[in-house]
Amino acid sequence: MIHLEFSKGFARLLAGVLCLVFACSLMTPHWLGLELASSENGPLEWAQEVVLLAAAVFSGAAALNLRGPERMAAFLATLLYLVFLLRELELPPVGPVTQYLASETFRWHEAAVVAALVLPYAVLRHRYWRSFLSYGLSGHGWPFVVAASFVGIGAALDGAPSLGGVAYLGTFLEETAELLGYVVLAVAAGWVLAGVRSEGATDAVRKLGAADPVGCGSRGS
Repeated sequence: MIHLEFSKGFARLLAGVLCLVFACSLMTPHWLGLELASSENGPLEWAQEVVLLAAAVFSGAAALNLRGPERMAAFLATLLYLVFLLRELELPPVGPVTQYLASETFRWHEAAVVAALVLPYAVLRHRYWRSFLSYGLSGHGWPFVVAASFVGIGAALDGAPSLGGVAYLGTFLEETAELLGYVVLAVAAGWVLAGVRSEGATDAVRKLGAADPVGCGSRGS
């Protein structure tokens, strides 16, 4: 799965983006106060939703240009990012639609739709699972391990709003860790999409260059 391998250039880009996002996150309590910065439907959650939407768009666009197990991986990743996005949405239940989105019924319906999409696809593409196993064991998917680690830290901090006697610090760190995890996913998805598009443009130029001599000969005659 060569398009899902990440170079040292990606690692440098990711490190820079994470440092920038982390610095901005640390500034939000200074600007807004710790309580507002870490509140539900606050700036950190808004940022999470934007980043997850970007990750889903990038991954979905990449899936359209990939083939074989790489397309399957991008498709499954897109579904995962959309599920994360729906779970992060905190819409006030002011109408029937928002009340439904905030209900347990929606979670069950969401799970049923995801299962209906994933299970048949996984069965039909069962020959790709060996490629997934090899990819996972190769270490080439390390950005996803980093993202899972950040999200896991956020999950561990969930339910502990205060930390070290500081009110809302736990919630702030939870939201920041989740945001960093989602940023890793978005940057990885964008990197894959950029690589695929660049490869497609290179192929188009190569084909055009191969066709030029014929065209030039025809014009000269």
